[in-house]
Amino acid sequence: MFLSVYSLPPLHILSETLISEDFCMTLKTNFYRFLFISILGTLLHFTYEWSHNNAVVGLFSAVNESAWEHLKLLFFPMFFLTLIELFFFRQTLPQNFLKARVTGIFLGMALTIGVFYILLGVIGKSIDFLNIVLYFVAVFFALWVENKQYKTFPEETLKASSMAFSILLIFTLFFFIFTFWSPDIGLFWEVTRV
Repeated sequence: MFLSVYSLPPLHILSETLISEDFCMTLKTNFYRFLFISILGTLLHFTYEWSHNNAVVGLFSAVNESAWEHLKLLFFPMFFLTLIELFFFRQTLPQNFLKARVTGIFLGMALTIGVFYILLGVIGKSIDFLNIVLYFVAVFFALWVENKQYKTFPEETLKASSMAFSILLIFTLFFFIFTFWSPDIGLFWEVTRV
């Protein structure tokens, strides 16, 4: 059966449904989140070099061209945004904020690794333009997953929030340790070595 214009709701009802205040606020909030994460992540790609290889800056920035170091460009901006939102907007955040955020972060990083190595395997080399596009897609995907979690699992216990925050702290520690003492496996190799 084909859709006809007569089976669609009137345009003013459709526009009121799509452009409700909650929808605009969510869209606006996520737009600002996307900008914050994207800009900070882009800057973190260069800050280690700009700081003349400062070790403290290197904890949060990509210190080489390995896939692992580039995960920092998604992880730390989202982690910093999490801290900012918890500090300033705690009362307005959804109950399952931390669990949703952590899920978004890790699925965004998983997408980055998966697609990066698929592209590397298919093309045979790393192409900067595709890596940049992949970064922005991963940021968008992480926020999309986070927002899906708000609707799918709206309840969250203190235990789940504590566990989610603990996971963020553990991964922060992994990033710090592996920045300077990385295992000799492909994920930690510079792209030129792959």
